[in-house]
Amino acid sequence: MNDILDFFRSLRWQDCVDIFINTYILFRLYVLFRGSRLIRIVPVVSLLWILNIMALYIGLVVTTWAIQGIIAAAAIILIIVFRDEIASVFQARNLQSFVWGFPGTKISTPIEIIALSAFDLGRKKVGALLVLPGKQSLDEIVQGGIPWNGTISEQMISTIFWDKNPVHDGAALIQGNKITDVSVILPLSKRTDLPTRYGTRHRAAVGLCEVCDALVIVVSEERGNITTVKNSEIRHVRKAEDLQEILVAHTGNSKQEKGLARWKDFSEFAIAAVACFIIITGVWFGLSRGKETLKTINVPVEYTDIKPGFDIIEASTNTVDLHLSGSMPLLKSLKPENVKVLLKLGNASIGDNSVNISIDNIILPPGVNLKKVEPRTVEIVMGGKIERRIPVQVDWSDKLADNLILDSVTITPATIAVTGVSPGIETVATIYTEKISLDKIKGNGTMQAAIVLFPSSLKTDEASKTVSISYTVREKNIGDLFE
Repeated sequence: MNDILDFFRSLRWQDCVDIFINTYILFRLYVLFRGSRLIRIVPVVSLLWILNIMALYIGLVVTTWAIQGIIAAAAIILIIVFRDEIASVFQARNLQSFVWGFPGTKISTPIEIIALSAFDLGRKKVGALLVLPGKQSLDEIVQGGIPWNGTISEQMISTIFWDKNPVHDGAALIQGNKITDVSVILPLSKRTDLPTRYGTRHRAAVGLCEVCDALVIVVSEERGNITTVKNSEIRHVRKAEDLQEILVAHTGNSKQEKGLARWKDFSEFAIAAVACFIIITGVWFGLSRGKETLKTINVPVEYTDIKPGFDIIEASTNTVDLHLSGSMPLLKSLKPENVKVLLKLGNASIGDNSVNISIDNIILPPGVNLKKVEPRTVEIVMGGKIERRIPVQVDWSDKLADNLILDSVTITPATIAVTGVSPGIETVATIYTEKISLDKIKGNGTMQAAIVLFPSSLKTDEASKTVSISYTVREKNIGDLFE
């Protein structure tokens, strides 16, 4: 249970967005290519990918290379073999349909018009082939054809198959309420058990239905008979009502079948969305979490919660090495500034302190785990700030004139209050002024001089940074020579 909770805690919002985006892309590809032959290859490619992952984890190096080569070659072959289907998908849709659109409700096929038109052609003994595709695409099966895209009516069907019309010889494709193509050439059946009375139209209808799930209506030119062909079933139809029932069964235009079809579509899309989510999650988990990677980075140590009046005098190290684990993409993008080592010194005392570094002191991005810290302990010497009064002394330089003697020097104030860090400030015995040249002194006088604080950790207030120096001089006499 704890492992599961740790896993969810390690998830970043970027991981969730990553999974969602790729799930939606895969789902959109399914929607776009749904019903095409290309979608049937997906399980095979998925199986190859699973085998590749299994071979990689088992350690089958040659097998892994072989499967990767097969997948790469298969990708190129699929693009070549299914280029027409891919092109038709991209040409027939706009940007909105790629990003968001779903297959709309099928436009109802005017079944009654088709049935009445077929029997009308039969009475006139006008030959005709009407093809109503099923779920399978006919792009790779039929040949030729002239785009028509006309709305179905009895007059249009009669006109298309009129023997004086240049496009009457061939089949008409019906999609929804449109005749999309005319003069289409269908593949002929090579069956030897067909009745001898069947001509080219009947053999073409049987040949098409041998390789797809389309419904073909054949009107005989010699006898005026109506025949329907679907899969391996050939039916002779004597009444328009019977033909309407066959068309309803094929197109699903009844209210009950429409509702059932909508429910099937919804269920199919829902299952596809869940499957896409599972697949992408599995891929993401395999790439980001499946194989642990190690990385060592050097990170500076930051000290926090230092008590007022305390300061760090010395530390055994200013950086630590963190040995981290996680996914390869995440560790590759990891920079030292994304990791922080914070040591709290709120409980430190003056003198030597040992501070342990644990996971509680380290801030890591989600998905990155700490394996080891070097060093695990930092030795710190802490000092507290104290105040002392230290005597001030003049820092003389150069030489006084030969005929003069410095008789007395008075510094005001003689001592100043200095704040510094303990231990350390106890060793400071004197505070000196800035250097004062003796060769500039010609007589008694007073001057102002700034003090020099050393070491730099010593501090004093502004008023004490300057002292007053009063001095007296006199000329040398004979007695001074013997002193």
